[in-house]
Amino acid sequence: MYPVLFRIGNIPIDTYYAIWFAALSLALRWSVRRMPLYGIDDDAGRSVVAWGFLGMFFGARAPEYIRNFSDYWNHPSLILDLSRGGLSERGAILGAVLVTFLLCRRSGKVSFLKLCEVVVLPGCVAIAIGRWGCFFAGCCVGVESAFPLAFRFPYDAPPVARHATQLYYSLSAALILLLLLFAEKRILRYGRGQLPPFPILTPLGLVFYSIMRMTVDPLRLGYGGLAPLNILTAVMIPLGAVLSLASWNAFRKKIK
Repeated sequence: MYPVLFRIGNIPIDTYYAIWFAALSLALRWSVRRMPLYGIDDDAGRSVVAWGFLGMFFGARAPEYIRNFSDYWNHPSLILDLSRGGLSERGAILGAVLVTFLLCRRSGKVSFLKLCEVVVLPGCVAIAIGRWGCFFAGCCVGVESAFPLAFRFPYDAPPVARHATQLYYSLSAALILLLLLFAEKRILRYGRGQLPPFPILTPLGLVFYSIMRMTVDPLRLGYGGLAPLNILTAVMIPLGAVLSLASWNAFRKKIK
């Protein structure tokens, strides 16, 4: 059970979900404001982004549904019971990408590649803020450590202290955001109003995100080692690097 931040009547609002909801709401709002920068139709773009964030939610919940499939099959009402299990960050990304891609293909009015460039920066904001929800909830915690900045969580008896991996994720996401903002400004200035023909920020963001996960995950309690998602994360580093360089070269040729 997550700590209660406040109550609305008799309904408790958990710290974990309150912070993640605020983080995702801010990311959604910024995504909508960024759409004109990449020439995306406002009405069509809003619809796709909204459904994409819904796909993000169910993608984030997917590991919990899979692990306890029989419970949800026998009691479908539990699907919306957020007190059972948490949110998977990588599951959220996969869910959002899948739903957004399908909707872009169906509508034909929104470029999936441009939309990826729109949401990659707000996605960093969601992680940077949302991971504080994990920290206050005491989930996604690190292994025991004598590191001077290690934290002692309430459920641990003294003198046990752990890596605050939630904050490592948060600070890393904030750094990635700054790097991508710098890269975007350089790209837009270099193009003098022209946009790259292919995404540059998105594959670059995937490289940084994958490095973050491969660096911080081994410090996390219950790290899965060579689990499928960890293998996919490792593959994204060389793949993202190749795609970002190829996109940059294509952009340079377009400008010349």
